[in-house]
This record gives sequence, C-alpha cells and structure tokens, in this order.
Amino acid sequence: MENIIDLVLALKNVSIFNNIPDHILADIAEIIKIETISKGETFIRKGELGEEMYIIQSGEAKIHDGDHIFTTLRENQIVGELAILAPVHRTADVTALKDTLVFVINREYFSDLLAEQFDIVRGVMASLVQRIIESNEKLKNH
Repeated sequence: MENIIDLVLALKNVSIFNNIPDHILADIAEIIKIETISKGETFIRKGELGEEMYIIQSGEAKIHDGDHIFTTLRENQIVGELAILAPVHRTADVTALKDTLVFVINREYFSDLLAEQFDIVRGVMASLVQRIIESNEKLKNH
C-alpha cells in the first residue's frame, strides 16, 4: 500500500493536479482507493452513471465504443473526470489493455474537497477545456 507522501508525489505528475499545493494533494491522497484492473477487464461501461475518476498509474487502457478506439491511456492520464463533478452517464467503455494499476477518486468524497479548495476546481476545469479543444481539433481534421 502506498503512503501519503508517495501518493502526493504521484499526483504531482497528473495534469489536473500538478499546480496544486502539497497540503491539498495530501487531502486528495487520503481519499484515493488503489485498484489493479486485469488485462481485458472493462472498468468503465458506456451508459452507466459515473461515480469516480481513474488515474492510470501503470499499464494501459483503451477508451472505446465497441471496436472503435478513441484513444489509449497511459501512466498519469485520467479518465472519468466528469463523474467527479456531476453524476453523468459514461460516454464510452474503458478496458485495460494490460494489467493496470489505477487510483480511484470517488465523487462523494472529492466534492467535499472541491468545496474547500478552488485550486482543485481550476485544475479539473483546465483539464476539461483541454479535452474539448483536442476533440474539436480531431473533428476539424475528419
């Protein structure tokens, strides 16, 4: 099991958290659940109501809809971040391409931190804006 210091150091490598002070990252580290997802296991299912965000720590996962692969996730990438802001239905499946270690952050616990720390909200929003920009660029190029 990871200790708080190791979790804080790992969170600093994740885009939405890299500008957040260590003492706030320590609060986030307190609510992280660590899971291992087996190769081939789908851990986010399209249409389900999302309750948590996942941070890939090691391994790989694909975001897909059936056989259509949108992208591959690797170390320090996030998926499901909309679910920590609001109860939304998942828009795609996410399946581990190899055994994958993830940090799981639940919306219920995270929302308490969001209310106290605007820096976290800013980080999540910046990540979402970047994802929208990337999606728009992909649409322009098709």
